[in-house]
Amino acid sequence: MVKELVTYPDERIIACTDVRDFKDESLPRLLQDMKDTMEANGLDALAAIQIAHPFNIVILKKDGEYLELINPRILKKEGMFDNKERTAYYPDIELTVPRYEKISLIYEDRNGQTHSKKIDDPWLSTTIQRKIDYLFGGTPLDKVNKEYREQVLEALAGKGLIPENLDVCPTFSRKDYITSFTDKILFVMGLSLLTPLFAKFFDWSRETISAIYTFDKIAFPLVLVLMVVYFFYAQYEARKYKQCSSCQIGNQIGIIVKRSIAAFAFALGAWLLVNPDSPLF
Repeated sequence: MVKELVTYPDERIIACTDVRDFKDESLPRLLQDMKDTMEANGLDALAAIQIAHPFNIVILKKDGEYLELINPRILKKEGMFDNKERTAYYPDIELTVPRYEKISLIYEDRNGQTHSKKIDDPWLSTTIQRKIDYLFGGTPLDKVNKEYREQVLEALAGKGLIPENLDVCPTFSRKDYITSFTDKILFVMGLSLLTPLFAKFFDWSRETISAIYTFDKIAFPLVLVLMVVYFFYAQYEARKYKQCSSCQIGNQIGIIVKRSIAAFAFALGAWLLVNPDSPLF
């Protein structure tokens, strides 16, 4: 049966699940529906999610023969190049996407038998890569840089194709609350390094100095925990706001490394200067 294709701006391209039950009679029906849909739309390849079935299945057609790839996984890639490609998900748009000329593949057939295959044909290799992108909930635009992605989205918008629930990168991110709180902790840690000076000037007791040092001992691991939370939340936002430059991994690592190094330096300074057992006291 011919099924309706999921096309942009329909956002039902989600991460798929493996096929586990190869004896389920619905599997042959789904494979046939995919082939019927390919024939009706003149397609040479189709992922099951492109007809809204979230299973790890890809079907390719070459020289009149169908190749069914169930639960496909790419094991090896060779020879990256810029490939010009079209896909049914983005109608009437040609994309330039970095792909590999050769891949090594493992997959299962409709009977659950495992096969391995080395693909040297660039067309077949790039097509399989594109379809596997869909299985992981991605599209070809996830493989290109921010500027090129925005150009393509503008071109699609010019055709009236705009997602109903377009996630726009926010000017203020919730992860900024994490960095703000972390910076306040680091500020107090840095201020605590003046304890020897204040202790002599105000004649602080050993208990007061010990309390300040206890804060430093708690603050150091707390900063590291906050940076871990920051990283995972930033990854969530990076998936949600793919066009956002502040969500890029390089920016995230820079923020984490700087604050982690500062926390380590302040903790070391506290051990030398604030520790009640230090010779300074």
